Order: sequence, then structure tokens, then C-alpha cells
Amino acid sequence: NELHIDHKLIRPRTPWHNGKVERSHRSDQERFYNHLHFYSYDDLILQMKRYLNRSNKIPMSVLGWKSPLQKRAELENVDI
Repeated sequence: NELHIDHKLIRPRTPWHNGKVERSHRSDQERFYNHLHFYSYDDLILQMKRYLNRSNKIPMSVLGWKSPLQKRAELENVDI
């Protein structure tokens, strides 16, 4: 694809093959869902946008200590 990211599929019913995604789900559960109350669907959407805005600015070891936003910008500017 245009960002040069390989999409890899795992076999069905094998979540242990998908550790990074499972860890991401756990982090979302611990940092977002466990601590907030949503008063409506619109409130959920608003709080989710705020959470994603903050989390996409956090550097991650898997991205070479760049944030997801920094890594995306880097990939979008690649000249191949």
C-alpha cells in the first residue's frame, strides 16, 4: 500500500499470535474504559476522540520511541 505497511492476518481463534493488538486492547481498557463514565453515545464519542488524540502523541518503543502521529508523518513523507 502507499504507506508501505504490511497487513498480516493470523489464524482464527489464535489471540496469542496477536500479542501487540491484545496489549493495545488491554491498555485501552485500563486507561480509558475502566476510569470513565459515559452519559450518552455522543459523550462516549467525544471522550474517545480526546483519548485517541492524547494516546497518539505518546512515544512507543515498538515505533522507535516515536509517537504514532510522528511515525505516520514519517511514513507519509517517504519517497520511493
